[in-house]
Amino acid sequence: MNACLKKYKALVVLLILTGLSACNKPSYPTGKIEESVLKLCKNEYNLDNVQVKVMGSTLGVYIPVEGLVNLDLKLNEKAGKKIEDVALSIHRVTTSTDMPLKFYILTARDTKTVGAEFMLTGFIYDVVRVRLYDISRGEYFQRILRDFRFNPAILGEQKARDLFDGLNKNGALAESLKSIFYPLYIIGKPGSQKIEIIDIESKELSERESLLYIKTIEAYEPSPGFEAYTAVFPPGFNNEYLFLIDLSFGNAIKEIVSKYFYSNNEIRQRNLKDTFEQYRDSGITGIDGLPKKDLDIGWFLSRQISRRIKSIFEEDKKLKNNFKVASSQGEIKDLVFQFKFNIASNNNKAGGQRIIFSKIIKMTGTVLHLYAFEGYKGVEFINSAENEKKVYLSKEDLERFRKNEIKIEGLI
Repeated sequence: MNACLKKYKALVVLLILTGLSACNKPSYPTGKIEESVLKLCKNEYNLDNVQVKVMGSTLGVYIPVEGLVNLDLKLNEKAGKKIEDVALSIHRVTTSTDMPLKFYILTARDTKTVGAEFMLTGFIYDVVRVRLYDISRGEYFQRILRDFRFNPAILGEQKARDLFDGLNKNGALAESLKSIFYPLYIIGKPGSQKIEIIDIESKELSERESLLYIKTIEAYEPSPGFEAYTAVFPPGFNNEYLFLIDLSFGNAIKEIVSKYFYSNNEIRQRNLKDTFEQYRDSGITGIDGLPKKDLDIGWFLSRQISRRIKSIFEEDKKLKNNFKVASSQGEIKDLVFQFKFNIASNNNKAGGQRIIFSKIIKMTGTVLHLYAFEGYKGVEFINSAENEKKVYLSKEDLERFRKNEIKIEGLI
């Protein structure tokens, strides 16, 4: 009976995702996705500043909003209504198309506060399932990724532009930084230097860090005695810089590396582009607020489960009184999930670690089972609050733990 029911539900979902029947064309066919979302937003919600982009199986939508959060740092009511309207448009299109879309990501960015943005990321099949009452609304909300943050790449770019603007004003800032911006402030006549940014590329290294690769054109008048340098650095020469941005560091600019430097009585240069390319970009949206990569289910589940780890110990009153959650992060690499969290027992009672790991492992096994996800080899759990206590389970052992065939005592 259960097998028949599952097959029936799968058939219903398939019909919805492919436009219901062979006799009916999908409401929003492949090739019309971007246009359809824009029309819904414009015609039904009077939103005409929306941007849309499809990247592989991911639908990205961007909307600028004025005043994203209120004074209490909570989502502004008007901004929330706009986000809700755009999300409804996304749901209508993605559940009535023949295009095999899997994910959507909606980015709302504040037009007043630089870098402030709210992001919604969801798995389209979850939208279908909640409409079919195959999952509860509570479970559905647990599956959506919600992020309010300050985008480190956007803030970094603004900081870099402000810095170059300060340099061009030839104030005390230029004097204090002249050794970094080599050779302009060494060979140029004081007050003659001008730097123009011609291109900026950015990568998010973490939630708070970004790396900027900046190309410039630099003009100057040579100082007396430095005229010979114009043969190597003619006024208007090209230069490059790497900026490391860390939002937790002072003015956010943690390090600046220039292409040219002087060593052993000769001018040398670094290959900054090659250095930049060696870093992995963890960001999923670009400066334009639209996807720069196609999302995958492994990444999505690693982020979702890391959020659920926190919610386990923050939403249950008894657990919240007994345990303190400092952080939770997840990723999947080489087919292995890794969840690193900092959860400590408030009363240091014996068995605290058993409770922590047992609940996290059981939840992880349940989520992966409900998504029927098989594209992994194992899962590693690390509690940094307890001297990096680690527990590793293979995919098979995680399923056995979910079925209560393995006890937590045998793991820790």
